[in-house]
Amino acid sequence: MMNTLRLKLCVVVALLFGGNQAFGQNVQLGPEWGENATQEERFENAKTFNFYKDAYTVQNYDKALSYLPELLAKSPRGAQNIYVYAINIYKNKIQRCMDVKQRRGYVDSLFTLYDLRIQYFGDNAKYGRPYILVQKAKDYLNFMPMDRDGVREVFVEAIEANAAAPDVDFINIYFNELTTDYKNDLVETDDYLQQYEWLSSLLDTVTAPEAAGAKETFDTLFVSSNAAGCDNIEKIFKTRVETNPTDVATLGKAFTLLMRSECHTPFLTEVGEMYYQADPTAATAKLVASAFVKVGDNAKAVSFLKAAFDKDTDPQNKATLAVEIAATELALKNASAAASYANQARQLDPSNGYAHIVLAQAYAEGAVACEGFDRQTVYWLAYDVLASARSLFDSGSPEQQQIDQTMALFRRSFPSNDELFFRGLTKAGMAYDVKCGWISGRTTVKMLE
Repeated sequence: MMNTLRLKLCVVVALLFGGNQAFGQNVQLGPEWGENATQEERFENAKTFNFYKDAYTVQNYDKALSYLPELLAKSPRGAQNIYVYAINIYKNKIQRCMDVKQRRGYVDSLFTLYDLRIQYFGDNAKYGRPYILVQKAKDYLNFMPMDRDGVREVFVEAIEANAAAPDVDFINIYFNELTTDYKNDLVETDDYLQQYEWLSSLLDTVTAPEAAGAKETFDTLFVSSNAAGCDNIEKIFKTRVETNPTDVATLGKAFTLLMRSECHTPFLTEVGEMYYQADPTAATAKLVASAFVKVGDNAKAVSFLKAAFDKDTDPQNKATLAVEIAATELALKNASAAASYANQARQLDPSNGYAHIVLAQAYAEGAVACEGFDRQTVYWLAYDVLASARSLFDSGSPEQQQIDQTMALFRRSFPSNDELFFRGLTKAGMAYDVKCGWISGRTTVKMLE
């Protein structure tokens, strides 16, 4: 009789653990199925689990739960699925329950099961405490969203447990909740900034390219909090960038936050120059140039734009940079330098209409270098450049309308017809070589109508 019972129990265990071989009569179950139990008692516990699993599989949840107290009492370490199944059952019950008091009881049971799972399976290599805490935190937010202190507490515990391998999306879930609480005056500014620094340092350890978007989301949340004031950002990053002046990631983050928060301060340009020293690329040089534009230092801005121009290898990018340099040089009243870069832009990308516009403006600005008739003929040359630019923009576009207005202004500065007759230039369209200081080029005589 005993051998027959043992054989039946062996078959149960074989099904339980997915075995493909018949178990012999000498199969021994470990202490996880009963710490101080006999082999027969352990087999009984394993059989109870099998009944539990079968009821769960067919979604007979009440039947499944009838086995749970016995499993928790006699073999709490028997299988992690004891808790997985029960957690899923209670989540299902919570979602369906309409009675507030009963629902709260289900919620309490759910989180008790999470704690028991951590107690008995927290050391599991793959699905241990770090993993379980993340699942617990997500469910806490889902089922207990009004307990703001509790939400923050369980998320912090989960993030700390996973600090060696941070989950950027999970961190963003928490930081979104933290930011909401901060906006609702549930979190002090100092606490919020401390948590930002802590979470930011964790994100810095994640180097996977696919995490870039999540990191940007994180910084966007910070900026949206209104805690990202210029003083606070400087307070957070001042020591960090001075201690690690070659840390590109930290410098880049500080620079980005300062720019996004419109902190046009000396600290912005200080960080910008350190950033370029640590990462002397065309892209960084262009970013730093934009910072100097914001603070009104066009001379510094143009020096970084030129660095970007020298380092870039893409013709269209270089053309765009050359136009920016030309426009900035114009703002600095360096018309000759502006014309030089505008011409380079036209050569690099003939379809860049802005290069033509800036060149025409540089000619008009440079016309002050000479007087009288020579000065007036510069406007013929500038007019030609604008005429060539007009077709590069869509019909009726703002750029085309501006070109038409500027061409009309240039026509007012053309030499008079009497002046042309006096100089023997009696026919429109005649070739003419302009020579005015640094400005030279071939154009045609243009008679006033």
